[in-house]
Amino acid sequence: MNVASQIVTDSATGTSKVQHATFQIQILQGSTNTMSKSDSDPSKKDEEKKKSSDSDEDKFVRRSFFLEGFRSLIKPVADAVEKKMDRVEKSMESAWESGESDYDYSTEGYSYGEEEDRLLRPPGALTEELFLDRCSRGAQCVASCPVQAIQLLDTDDPEKAGTPYIDPHIQACVVCEDLSCMQNCPSGALQQVPANLISMGIAELRRDHCLRSDGEDCQICVEKCPLGQDAIEIPYQGADVEVKTDGCIGCGVCEMYCPTEPRAIVILEKNS
Repeated sequence: MNVASQIVTDSATGTSKVQHATFQIQILQGSTNTMSKSDSDPSKKDEEKKKSSDSDEDKFVRRSFFLEGFRSLIKPVADAVEKKMDRVEKSMESAWESGESDYDYSTEGYSYGEEEDRLLRPPGALTEELFLDRCSRGAQCVASCPVQAIQLLDTDDPEKAGTPYIDPHIQACVVCEDLSCMQNCPSGALQQVPANLISMGIAELRRDHCLRSDGEDCQICVEKCPLGQDAIEIPYQGADVEVKTDGCIGCGVCEMYCPTEPRAIVILEKNS
């Protein structure tokens, strides 16, 4: 107070400034005390934690509710698809076991044409003579293929014109789960057979073009094969790709994914 009085006596302006500064200090001190009290109050901290916890629980409940709702919506669809697949599989097995199918499951007694002259029919196709006789040229198999692998043959040969074929160099058969082309063939030119008994052709390794012959560890043909090691494998580190003639169905996925040009692995047509 003595200092303040001293300043007031000397100058009114000086007194105003000192009083203003003192007032600011008091405000800051009060604010600091308030903050310290809030920080040291454990009840307020607990309340804030509780609010945060309640918020997290609400989010979890909402997320769980959404997932349960989504599952209930898709369950009928999944059940219907599963039942359909069961019927398809039983139908294929029944025809196969009873011998009612005209499909030739044998891999023996066939020669394989060269890649340049090949004509790969869709999976389940009968032998060429029967296939040409039964195929309706209606293109239902083309429309049903999920990856658009099946094309119609453009040729001057009237017997083969408009019949379906697959060029794995462009788009291979991916052996889809429901084997759509077989299911939608109205004439029986494509028979319903189990995937592992399809016989479109056979894969052949051209070692001179294979990256593995140059020391690269390329495995893409093995990795992409829909039948896996039942059809193709690399038996040990550094070995060549090995095609299993009793397991390869000739789908052409290996050829489609092969990174070399010309391709190091190609599908040869099965000729009767």
